[in-house]
Amino acid sequence: MPVYKRIRCSRCGKEYNIESVPPNDGCGGRIEFVLDLQWISETVSRAEIESRRVLGSRRYEEFMPVTRHSAWVSLGEGNTPLIEAQRLGDALGLRHLFLKIETTNPTGSFKDRPISVGVSRAVQDNATVVVSASSGNAAASMVAYANRAGIAAVVLVPEHVPRGKLVHLLSMGAKVFRVREEEAGVDPTTSLLSELQALPGWIPVPSFGPFNCFQLEGTKSLGYEIAEQMSWSVPDWIVFPTGSGGLLSGTMKGLVEFSELDWTDAVPRPVAVQPKACQPVVESLKNDVSFEAIRSKYSTKTVCGGLADPYPWDGDAAVVYIKSFNGTAVSVTDRSVEKWTVELARTEGIFAEPSGAAGLAGLEQLVASGDVSKDDTVVVPITGSGFKDLATIERLVGEAFVIRADRESVLKEMGREAEVR
Repeated sequence: MPVYKRIRCSRCGKEYNIESVPPNDGCGGRIEFVLDLQWISETVSRAEIESRRVLGSRRYEEFMPVTRHSAWVSLGEGNTPLIEAQRLGDALGLRHLFLKIETTNPTGSFKDRPISVGVSRAVQDNATVVVSASSGNAAASMVAYANRAGIAAVVLVPEHVPRGKLVHLLSMGAKVFRVREEEAGVDPTTSLLSELQALPGWIPVPSFGPFNCFQLEGTKSLGYEIAEQMSWSVPDWIVFPTGSGGLLSGTMKGLVEFSELDWTDAVPRPVAVQPKACQPVVESLKNDVSFEAIRSKYSTKTVCGGLADPYPWDGDAAVVYIKSFNGTAVSVTDRSVEKWTVELARTEGIFAEPSGAAGLAGLEQLVASGDVSKDDTVVVPITGSGFKDLATIERLVGEAFVIRADRESVLKEMGREAEVR
């Protein structure tokens, strides 16, 4: 069972122990966990972690807020490939570019890391229903893990959610409710989520920390794996596609914990990459503006639908990590994201949704500006599968050739394609 020095709400200051801590205490703050790293160092070693066959968050169970072994719910998440991308690195002018392929998680995105821990803790706390406000990767993940655990799943989505996302959720048997917007600038799904979480046995498991403190801890496993897969070293930079800020803050928290244990000798510099249409983390960092002041300002009309969070619930934590470790944040155009989504598939064979490939567009900017040098070691998480957004990918690629069944037709069309290139 993990041992904590402190479990305390970042806003109201209320403190908890590991057995009694709720997903949130209703004040709007995020309950934060501070591990007893001295206890960790006396309990487990790097060598023992390396020897474990179990995958996912449970591989690092001493670092996770699930204390009952029978509560763990897994679909085999984690242990995703970290590959050196030489051809893509050449295109970007980098000698040491690595990609963390989160598309191989069970539901096709990194969200399986936090949600597996969130649902596991819900099982431990005797949940009868788990509920989320999301129409994308987090909702699909929650429903999958709820089904695995045998718990009812309720998903709140905007009224005009894309049909493809609805079909995915409905196919798994979730109770999906399209929620009408009653007040401009106010997300009706999170407002309703706040009400439903008060029902007995209902536990919120969205992808943002202020509603569920456990799931953010699950994201730490991405940082742990990067360190372990790089032989307990770390890159100079990690470039994160950023929406709510949970991916960046959770991954960095894990890497900071390993550094404080002296399991690694440094902490990478983090980069938040957001679409220009919706860049609250970029603005908050560069203009020193609070998220409350910019809450209703941004559009969700971007090819990076998974990153379009006008109010990033974990953005405050992301900004702290960026400032603490000399990172930065950049915004990118949809056209640039589309370019690198296609380039990623054609150079490295990795099929990603635009939101999942957005980090590459940000990296291009940083190389061009000289912030990232050609000899720096860079990791970019590819966070979501291209199957999540087939409509956009279809728009970006050409049609297949229709030919006669003879060799000459094949060679003729191949010659034309070479001319175009």
